[in-house]
Amino acid sequence: MRGLIWVTVVLAGLWGGWWLVGSRGVKAAAEEWFAAQAARGIEAGYADMTVAGFPNRFDLTVSEPELGDPATGLGWRAPFAQVFAMTWKPWHLIAALPGGQVFRLPGGEVTLDGTRMMGSLLLVPGSDLALAEAVAEGEALALAPGLGGMRGAERVVVSIRADQTREHGYRIGAKLSGLGLDAVWAAGAGLPAEIAEGYLDATADLSAAIDRHAAETRPALQQLDLTASRLVWGELNLSATGQLAADAAGFAAGQIDIRVENWRLLPPLLVATGTITADFAPTLTRGLEVMAEQGGEPEVLTLPLVARDGTMSLGPLPLGAAPYWGVRSDG
Repeated sequence: MRGLIWVTVVLAGLWGGWWLVGSRGVKAAAEEWFAAQAARGIEAGYADMTVAGFPNRFDLTVSEPELGDPATGLGWRAPFAQVFAMTWKPWHLIAALPGGQVFRLPGGEVTLDGTRMMGSLLLVPGSDLALAEAVAEGEALALAPGLGGMRGAERVVVSIRADQTREHGYRIGAKLSGLGLDAVWAAGAGLPAEIAEGYLDATADLSAAIDRHAAETRPALQQLDLTASRLVWGELNLSATGQLAADAAGFAAGQIDIRVENWRLLPPLLVATGTITADFAPTLTRGLEVMAEQGGEPEVLTLPLVARDGTMSLGPLPLGAAPYWGVRSDG
């Protein structure tokens, strides 16, 4: 019995030593990350940093973190940020963020409040620490004073998972409910001030894997397969499927077919958002009527989003340059 007690004491001491070494390593890694951002010219700071969770977890809490990019004017700050990991599974991280986050944007500052604002990051154990899965979610989200026409959402979930059947392939998903919108232009379009639901299911092929070398390899989008997507906004329902891929020049090329049910709500919506003028709305409506009649369903409109030769168009409307998906050099 005495021998068993001594074995238990020794094992407990070893485990405690492992936690102490590991916790110091976690804190040092976080401090080095902030220092590395500052070395790159990014404004990066915090008020305090602690590690708790003995004996089974590493719970990192960063008080008053703040990041900013002087070149773009973008920035972010929060009352705190927390990252949790089990001591025996440090490649699986859980993050928690509070309300009161402030995003600095070119148009001013936006404050994000909400509940259950959490994220999960699962890496592949090994020297490369490749991304296996990442999920972010939040509930009762509120943006003040708002971002564009958005005011908040009841719930948002976004995920990305490595697709083992494709080289550098990733499955992307998003789901939202109760997306609050600007009541003034929603009313001007004859629509409710809330998008009931939306979802997206897509697969993206990148030029390189998302791993710890990503800052050097700079993974760029090479192909996007939009398997399914849908947006339900009052009587206006939109869905889209299709594929885009980088062409020889590096520009997105391909076609996404967008299906719009009750499309007659579109012209007043475009007027309310300032996309088109009220004088142009009747002309657009007549053109869309012709396209809908050709499809055989008068209240359903199918618009092809076409990318070709470096340009994009939506049906008959030119949209300008197509996205560039090539791998740019640092120069």
